[in-house]
Amino acid sequence: MEPQVTSAALSFSEAIATSGFVAIAVGINKKAKAGDFNPSLAAYRDILSDPAYSLLLDTSFLTKYNVRYNIQVQENDNGATIWSYFGFIAQHKTAGNYVIVFRGTQNDFEYAADKQIALVQFNEIYNKTGLVAKGFYSIFQSGRIVLPGDNTFNPVSLSQVAADPQKYMPTTGGPKKITVTGHSLGAAVATYFAAAAAFKLEKYLSLDTFASPMTGDKTFTAFATGKIGESNRIYNEEDSVPKLPVLPDLKGNNIYTHVIGGFRIDSTNNSNVNHDPKTGRACAHQLPVYRYLLEQLNGNDDPNIISAGGDARCRIQ
Repeated sequence: MEPQVTSAALSFSEAIATSGFVAIAVGINKKAKAGDFNPSLAAYRDILSDPAYSLLLDTSFLTKYNVRYNIQVQENDNGATIWSYFGFIAQHKTAGNYVIVFRGTQNDFEYAADKQIALVQFNEIYNKTGLVAKGFYSIFQSGRIVLPGDNTFNPVSLSQVAADPQKYMPTTGGPKKITVTGHSLGAAVATYFAAAAAFKLEKYLSLDTFASPMTGDKTFTAFATGKIGESNRIYNEEDSVPKLPVLPDLKGNNIYTHVIGGFRIDSTNNSNVNHDPKTGRACAHQLPVYRYLLEQLNGNDDPNIISAGGDARCRIQ
């Protein structure tokens, strides 16, 4: 079992709210029509009004936030290059702070990327420290921002945004907090973005992830841990993904490590979660299960959260 480090800044209500941002990105991608890789604000309104997702997100999101950019990543779909919707950047209308949101794995191309665990150099403009997973990092490197529903905007790479965050996420009245979040593959991408942006943001940067795999060697994770202002990495003890990838060194020790800030939740003995290795495969990894466990800790024991978003198999009736 991983030693637990509880960040002083972690609160269940904040973690729940942050998971809701990720649920928006997941839902938009799941409901997107074929070829719709740059959803307009109508797609955000649609997911926020969908009863299937109401237990996973804040339905008043658009009254509080302006969606500034969509995030896309380059993928291959049966030999054709596409730019898949992968999340968004939004700014709070009154506080001025930003959230940068990355969804998790949802297609065969991304599953293949998850399995590419060879180590490559982390190679960003202000950070070239340590080794990271080839597949996860390739997703980050291909990432770019675009204006929602506007295909005339000249895309900007995530690496460029991380190198000059104030240019693409301007604020008034001084620097504001930027929260970077994601689930699963999106958590790894969020970690790379935060590590790349840390030189410019430092104390204004918060990395809040769910079900993150290990992202790099100890040189990379030690640097990221020391440079990122705040880290809250929420993982489910029953979930196998946070224990991956595994790449042994010559002594048999895993080269891969985590950034610190781990906060453990556990569905192992929860009677509402499906643990069957066939019918409940990977349920411990699903975002609604993470949301449910956090809601429980915050005093809300509604098992309907587990099946929200359309995946009823993970809830035991």
